[in-house]
Amino acid sequence: MVKHALFAVFSVLVLFLLGMFAYREQNPEWKIYQAEYYKKLAQVVNDPKVAGTPLKVKQVWNKSLDRADRCTTCHGGIDNPAFENEPQPYKTHPHFANEGYISKHSFEKFGCTICHEGDGQAVTVKKTHGVVKHLDRQLLTTPYIQTACTKCHYELYSPEVYWPEVKTLMAGKQLAQDLGCVACHAISQLGSNASLAPDLSSMGSKTELAFYLVHDFSRIESEDHLTRVWEFEHFKDPQKIVPGTMDAPNPKDRTPPTIMPNWGLTDEEATALTVFTLSLRDPKVERIPREYLPKVDGHEEFLQYRQ
Repeated sequence: MVKHALFAVFSVLVLFLLGMFAYREQNPEWKIYQAEYYKKLAQVVNDPKVAGTPLKVKQVWNKSLDRADRCTTCHGGIDNPAFENEPQPYKTHPHFANEGYISKHSFEKFGCTICHEGDGQAVTVKKTHGVVKHLDRQLLTTPYIQTACTKCHYELYSPEVYWPEVKTLMAGKQLAQDLGCVACHAISQLGSNASLAPDLSSMGSKTELAFYLVHDFSRIESEDHLTRVWEFEHFKDPQKIVPGTMDAPNPKDRTPPTIMPNWGLTDEEATALTVFTLSLRDPKVERIPREYLPKVDGHEEFLQYRQ
């Protein structure tokens, strides 16, 4: 009798789970966002038929960049200036309207994750926004999105170049020069090959896993064990994050504390230096096709920053 009862209970449970999975499969959250977008678009174009547009996953597949982005499945109004005042995920991309600089980066050519990183093939909020566990390229938003500009715009490392669109990155570049970071660190983008401290020239191209495996996160206050978090807290208090292990019982395990000075940086300054550090990219890792590089006068002179 007990076996029959248990069998019945588990059968009902299995049927319930199957039904739940089938419902979720047929009603993913992206359909809700996309349906709402078409309703809004129907009002914009004053055509009720638009609201009935069939729903589907949208994908920008870029063979040159070897990327497939599905972000526009939910972000339908990203290149529509009429949605500038709408909430996310319908809102026009910042700096797109009125021929802003983003309008020069067509989504058909660039996609989204070449700048924003993250998982371009996922179509759920949980897997595409915030901190996603075990994702090697975390989503970049303000101000860290500025670390991606240098994938193509090598001229940003030039001391004579200042772009107000990436003011945090520019502040970090200036701060790195003012503090004399190149005296200890090799930063090829700034013409330094110093060897007293770690080479930072390709720091921004490291994956989360590659960084995590060689850095101690045990003293990081944030629960988000990301590269940018470690760098920020390290800039705020280097000796706290890297105190060394001179008290280790085995002499072989002893390492000295960091020689990095504590500059007493504000949060804003530490963020700027973090953005600058993570903007230091290795072109061999990023593999941006030449046709994606900006067409500027005398571009060849900036190729030195690729080395």
